[in-house]
Amino acid sequence: MLTPSEYDRLCDQLTILYAALDESIIEDITRRMLKTGRVTDAARWQAQQLQQAGMLYEDVLAEIAKRTDATQAHVRALFEDAGVQAIRNDNRYYKAAGLEGIVKMSDAALQTLHAGFVKCAGNLQNLTLTTANTAQQAYIQASDLAYMQVTTGSMDYNTAIRHAIRSAADEGSFVLYPSGHRDRLDVAVRRAVLTGVGQTVRQLSLINAEDMGCDLMEITAHGGARPSHAEWQGKIVSRSGRRGYLTLHDIGYGRGDGFGGWNCRHDWHPFFEGISHRAYTDARLRELEEPHTEIDGKKYTDYEVTQMQRALERNIRKQKRQVAAANAMVESAPDEALRQAAQADFTRESVKLKAAEQELKNFCKQTGFLPDTSRVWVNGFGRSVSQKAVHANKTNLTFKDYHDIISLRGTLSDRDTRAWYLAHDRMIPDLIDRSKTIEEQARQACDLRNQFRTQARELMADQEKRRQLDITDPNRSFEELIADKMQRKGLSREEAIADVLQTATKTRASVNKILGLE
Repeated sequence: MLTPSEYDRLCDQLTILYAALDESIIEDITRRMLKTGRVTDAARWQAQQLQQAGMLYEDVLAEIAKRTDATQAHVRALFEDAGVQAIRNDNRYYKAAGLEGIVKMSDAALQTLHAGFVKCAGNLQNLTLTTANTAQQAYIQASDLAYMQVTTGSMDYNTAIRHAIRSAADEGSFVLYPSGHRDRLDVAVRRAVLTGVGQTVRQLSLINAEDMGCDLMEITAHGGARPSHAEWQGKIVSRSGRRGYLTLHDIGYGRGDGFGGWNCRHDWHPFFEGISHRAYTDARLRELEEPHTEIDGKKYTDYEVTQMQRALERNIRKQKRQVAAANAMVESAPDEALRQAAQADFTRESVKLKAAEQELKNFCKQTGFLPDTSRVWVNGFGRSVSQKAVHANKTNLTFKDYHDIISLRGTLSDRDTRAWYLAHDRMIPDLIDRSKTIEEQARQACDLRNQFRTQARELMADQEKRRQLDITDPNRSFEELIADKMQRKGLSREEAIADVLQTATKTRASVNKILGLE
């Protein structure tokens, strides 16, 4: 038997072993997209794209091969340690019942442990190999997106390539299962190891129970169990199916969604009728399922709180991938204009990352739950990138949300105010819901620009100048903007709507130049 907390710690070190692999994929996708260059001919673009995709595929395979030996050695040690710890834990119950306990693993137990290791190592190898295919597809899709945006004139090359790289980083490294289901690499590895070790250790406990003549097994329990598992956690199971106890069928033993299945942290240990005492009474089990953690005035169960925490952790992993991708783009940019734009992306994503980390910190402080560092760690997010992100967050207010710096209202210089406005104005394409109609997107762009303009003026130290701007350059409604474009440019309504969307991030170069921002 392993305890729920021991299962929690199983994958921490193994996850770190995948750092260089994901880092290599993110950096290679970025470098190859930048290397393709400004291509306008479709055939030439496609040829270069496919060539780079093939090189990326070979690079990922090479990276996997380099890490195979280290991964297998770690998995072998992980299984051996888990087997020893499981026997040590079970022996406490055997000795409490007056038995000697397991002194040496039987041949059957040793074979089970070895078979579990071989199967898990093979599964990890298969999972990581699929990342070569998915990385290749991510590169091709990102390249196609950039090409389409440039050739249709909706974006300039630098903007399109940055959008495409952000899109690829947002996806992360995926593994593809035969069923068609896909998971991020870190999620798939964690599931494979947790499931593989868990199934092996539970089978060891069954073999030992058979050797010791023990029919009953007590299932462990923990807060935050999924509802279907909460029905039987902490209960007694009879291996032979004796009346008055749960059966193996009742707990779904052998099924992926049952006891010992995917990501299950439940285990079992020997229980002797008339001698052993249940670790969890029925009353205690009911307490585990009751909502008792208060968040913003409402109480939640441990399971609900756990799911909320996982969502916050996923957001942090997402932001770390964006920061890592932006850093790689800064280091690989072929020209100064793209490097500066990438640096701005890096700063913006760093600010978002620190905000996400603070949100998780506040959540854990409010709920009393402990943060799981292995779940917010991201392959490819090394110490140097982390230090750069911290520095960018501390030294730059440009990309901070207005509500995070509302205390600075009426204090910023004209230059700092303009820099804040330009940065947020450039975010508009990322904030628009592209699933909506062109007119709805244009309305969103207009509303966002008015919002950022108003907020920027609130930040200005020179409020007298702000009042003059409100008179000479007021916010205009969407319909006012459309009417102006139709009259001034001689456009139809449809053309004016498209123009609003296309010029959403266009600002006055003369003002930017005066303030030293161009």
